[in-house]
Amino acid sequence: MRTLLLLCGLMALASTALAQGRESRSVAAVAVSTWNASGTVRVVGAFDVTAGQEVTGTIAVLNGPVVIEGRVTGDLIAINADVRLEAGADIGGDLIVVGGVVRRAEGSRVAGEVRTQAELLRYTMDGDRIIPDEGRAGDWRPRLGATRNDADAYTDLFFVSARTYNRVEGLPVLVGPRFRRTTDWGRVQVEARGVVRTAGPLRWDRGSIGHDARAELRWGVNYGLVLGGRLFDVVEPVESWQLLEKEAGLATWVLHRDLRDHYGRHGAEGTIGGRIGEELSLHLVFASERWRSVEERGPWSLLRDMERWRVNPGVDEGTIDQFGVRLNLDTRQRTRSPWTGGWFMRAELERGEGTLLRNQQTVLDPDAAPTLSPAVTYTRGFVDARRYNNLSPGTQLNFRIVTGGQLGGDELPAQRKLSVGGPGSVEGYDFRRSPNDDDVFTCGGIATKPGRATLCDRIALAQVELRQDFYVDWVRTDRHEEWWRPGFNGRGQWVLFADAGRGWTVGDGDPAIRQDRGLPPLSSFRSSLGVGVDFGGLGLYLAKSVTTGAEPMNFLVRLGRRF
Repeated sequence: MRTLLLLCGLMALASTALAQGRESRSVAAVAVSTWNASGTVRVVGAFDVTAGQEVTGTIAVLNGPVVIEGRVTGDLIAINADVRLEAGADIGGDLIVVGGVVRRAEGSRVAGEVRTQAELLRYTMDGDRIIPDEGRAGDWRPRLGATRNDADAYTDLFFVSARTYNRVEGLPVLVGPRFRRTTDWGRVQVEARGVVRTAGPLRWDRGSIGHDARAELRWGVNYGLVLGGRLFDVVEPVESWQLLEKEAGLATWVLHRDLRDHYGRHGAEGTIGGRIGEELSLHLVFASERWRSVEERGPWSLLRDMERWRVNPGVDEGTIDQFGVRLNLDTRQRTRSPWTGGWFMRAELERGEGTLLRNQQTVLDPDAAPTLSPAVTYTRGFVDARRYNNLSPGTQLNFRIVTGGQLGGDELPAQRKLSVGGPGSVEGYDFRRSPNDDDVFTCGGIATKPGRATLCDRIALAQVELRQDFYVDWVRTDRHEEWWRPGFNGRGQWVLFADAGRGWTVGDGDPAIRQDRGLPPLSSFRSSLGVGVDFGGLGLYLAKSVTTGAEPMNFLVRLGRRF
């Protein structure tokens, strides 16, 4: 209760600290609301202002590119477009760029603020208005630029979507109706979808069929109280924080490499939460569910399709009641606040109580029978904190700290343990392959569970990267013809990075990787250095371990920023 009161107090303090004006709104929110405003001049496609030309008012450009040599008297908004300011260019107001980069020549001028967001804006059109795509159900971040009069309602009696491709489900397809209605007091949203798992063999059982039904009730048009409920029978990853969903799915489908482990969840979940502004949210989660092991199956892959899949490790099976607190903070767009801006943090606190059958199988004893652990009670925490620093226009120095694991009570269930190593963490080492000395990545050692399961009670990871923009024309074209290559021309960053991390056990376990209190010695951490180039939606990197000389250099392809 004291923890809950403290969190509520922090939210109340944050509500007075967060500015509600334009400075505290995200770049995407400003861009969308400006495009949708009645007085904005809207342009779709390439937009040029030649030398000596003057354009009055606020200009919003969709899909660009934008080249300015003359004068724009008001604000200039560019959505999914690069902006080039030539010598003599003069912007009388703010310059807001979403999904693009700004290239400024000497002699150009912007009287107001310059704000950019590298990520593309995903949207649909409602007439001539932009409606940004919402996130997943349950993430109730207010729709950017929304008003009470928006046509924010739909009913789909047959709606199809999909989750990430993996070696347990293949491509899990979700089919069913969904409904959303906006009222004067808030919003109602309901989804009832069945899950069809396409990996063979296909049978009419829970291995191939599941469900995921959600309902959400929100009081308040932009901010307020949200109540949510969920009934589910799904397969979920043991750890999902290291890689993006699309990266994990493509690695499985193309390379025959599943970089995650999976387990089955069946039960019910309720949430109550609130958001203050667009930067801070708090959710309380209550759940009762049954956990089960799932086996790898036979999904198709583009390469090495005839090889066997890595074994999907078994988990601790049984029933668990959970209570959790989830806190999210994102001030990355607050460019005028050098101390409070530039932060991203996701923190989770979870307490579970129930009865589990502990999985005892190892490589040395694959037939070991599970042991019953009555009245299991555990507490688990997880924090992912990041700091983004603009050293100069086009240069960023970014930091990330990830830590989490057991905070008290009994040993964590196998599916709630953690690991490091491989893409997304210490990238100079391959996934689930530790050097010949102590296994500080998965904490399994030589007698690890089949599939090199995640077995660390706690982890710590630190990452730092230096980014520098560069501009390149891959093919010399007339600037009016650049619209077809918005993701590559003028959108590059050189990246230098370093990673260091390890996991460890508490209580019982190998003394070489055990640390009951505090951090292990820094000399025991594994580290790597790397260099790469990032084009926004595609990054190519080389990483090399600096603590284990025998480790080969890794080549990595990322489909988004490293963090």
